[in-house]
Amino acid sequence: MENFWKSTKCRVILCILALLTGVMIYALSTGGYTISTVGLFKTIAAPFQYASNAISERVEYTLRLYRNAEIHYEQNKALREEIAELNRELADYEQTKEELEKLRGFVGIKEEHEDFTLSAPCDVVGYITNDPFHAFMINGGTRDGIDLYDPVVTDQGLVGVITEVGTDTATVTTLLSPDISVAAYCATTTDRGVVSGTVALSMDGLTRMQYLDQNTALRENKVILTTGENGMFPRGYVIGYVRSIENDDSGMTAYAVLTPAADLTNLDKVVVVTDFDGKAIKNDALTRKEAADAQ
Repeated sequence: MENFWKSTKCRVILCILALLTGVMIYALSTGGYTISTVGLFKTIAAPFQYASNAISERVEYTLRLYRNAEIHYEQNKALREEIAELNRELADYEQTKEELEKLRGFVGIKEEHEDFTLSAPCDVVGYITNDPFHAFMINGGTRDGIDLYDPVVTDQGLVGVITEVGTDTATVTTLLSPDISVAAYCATTTDRGVVSGTVALSMDGLTRMQYLDQNTALRENKVILTTGENGMFPRGYVIGYVRSIENDDSGMTAYAVLTPAADLTNLDKVVVVTDFDGKAIKNDALTRKEAADAQ
């Protein structure tokens, strides 16, 4: 307390009190407040009034900013939701467009191969875990007219065959597997051979056409087709394209490394060829095979 009486703040307050006391004495001596006295009070109060007005305006401005910010936030939130909905609709549109393109491709298969009887398009349920040859399951089975050893295709090319079939699902073994053998030829060079996979080539999504003459006329990018022999596969369906020509280990024949026409490692829809010209030959061959196995 002793420090307060000695402080500058105390002195200022005492000066103001002395000033106000002098004004009051002067006012009483003149019989009341004079215009000059009122003016003096106004002069003293002016800075406080200015500060009050400034604070009031600042508070009002801040509140206005807050209200506007809240309005803008709600508007931005609504816009974000609208944009998200439009993006979802766009994604649905793109997906529908892609599915229509695939369905159009499947229709094209029937147009190019009038003898084919096709299943409805089947979804690839999933690839078989740890299968190096990319076997997969589809959501079609005997209920859809699908049988064991029916060929599986896309509009790009041959995929493989049905190797297991149930009522509503089936397993497809692809061309990458050595368990599949497809009689094949090149229409422009008349070279013939058998397409069958290997473990090494399957790692790169490739297969091969074996039993070629060392002087084969096959070259890079030549198209390889099914021959239709034995009725296992329809004739003239695209298998793939020549990537390179290599000599086999014996050195007596050559083989062509093929890039399958269909992307066998990234399929989502396929169709099954449930009937085609020459399938009766396949049925006879299967009957003979079953009889031989029984012996």
